[in-house]
Amino acid sequence: MRPVAIIGVGLHPWGKFPQKPWTQMAVEAAKMAFQDGGVEWKDMQALFFGSQMWGGRPGIFGGNSFTEIMGETGLPVVNVNNACATGGSVIREAFISVAAGAYDMVLACAADKSPEGFFPSLPVYYEEPTPSVDTIRWKMGLPNPVFWALELRKRMIRYGVTDVHLAKVKVAMSKWGALNPFARYKKVFTLEEVLNSPMVADPLRLYEICATSDGAGAAVICSLEKARQYTTKPILIAGAGLGTGLYGDPTTRLPSIAVTPKPNVPLISESFMAAKAAYEQAGIGPEDIDFLELPDNSSWHFLQYIETLGFAKEGESHRLLDENATEPGGRFPVCPSGGFSSFGEATVAQGFMQVAEIVWQLRGEAGPRQIKGVRVGMAEVYGAAGNNAALILKK
Repeated sequence: MRPVAIIGVGLHPWGKFPQKPWTQMAVEAAKMAFQDGGVEWKDMQALFFGSQMWGGRPGIFGGNSFTEIMGETGLPVVNVNNACATGGSVIREAFISVAAGAYDMVLACAADKSPEGFFPSLPVYYEEPTPSVDTIRWKMGLPNPVFWALELRKRMIRYGVTDVHLAKVKVAMSKWGALNPFARYKKVFTLEEVLNSPMVADPLRLYEICATSDGAGAAVICSLEKARQYTTKPILIAGAGLGTGLYGDPTTRLPSIAVTPKPNVPLISESFMAAKAAYEQAGIGPEDIDFLELPDNSSWHFLQYIETLGFAKEGESHRLLDENATEPGGRFPVCPSGGFSSFGEATVAQGFMQVAEIVWQLRGEAGPRQIKGVRVGMAEVYGAAGNNAALILKK
């Protein structure tokens, strides 16, 4: 496996763009990545694209829809979907193909226009012998935040996490997001504003849950040898892991409606497994990571992921909030992009938002969000049905 680098990244701003097709958003993100890397569409030897369900048939074959606009050059197209872990999964597949020597330079890209409000249950297109678990849980009134609230209530009882800690997550994320021009929400929130926001799924309030959003991102990935022809600041992909759940995981995981907990199986075990694979490939551990981009779909995710990835002991992540350690100027920056809290959840694209932020930070190009002296960053995205992807990038 040869060394692989990212030489160009691009984002379309996150938000709601009802008049703009998701394909156009993808094109804009890709063109930004090409300009950033000093390359062109014709230089790409393969395309790895995030396949998304909200775009119907064109969305499922997203990469092919993208090439119809960019120009059909005959290059191989790989459409990837791992739910909300798709962004990291797309980048991992692109990384592996280049590391193995199949290609020297490829484009990884994804775009998403998510539905308004809670993600709906998908329609059934054929007669199933029994109703799907997803259909059953929607009939029970279990949209995504209910699952997160159930896990969060356990944490509050076991470890003394309070409503104030949940609100502090939003406050910390908003301080980063206010500095990011690509973020959808650029307001700095106060504790009082968060605590006074409507209750959605007790104990989660409205401002403690990320919105659904539109967004797009792209990355030009190539061999390190090739990268040095274009830049003096290649960012290496040091580790890329995928994970699925372990039997006995006690997490109430989307879209399941029951669990069979077993001793010594970690919560969100798919995330633990993906991170373990990335750490092993990179030859480093949590102690070597300077900053972290985690999937903060809610305050529960923020607290849980810090522990699952090894940055705090079980039940102790909320103490980082009390120390202001994760905020700008803190000793362990978390989601300097502003996180999903500031961007919103654009399912298949959100991994690209994380990777773009890490690349900019490692290059020293993050503007007012810049963290001093960083050399290694980590990103993790998780998706329904036990999907997870972890990436470690370094200078």
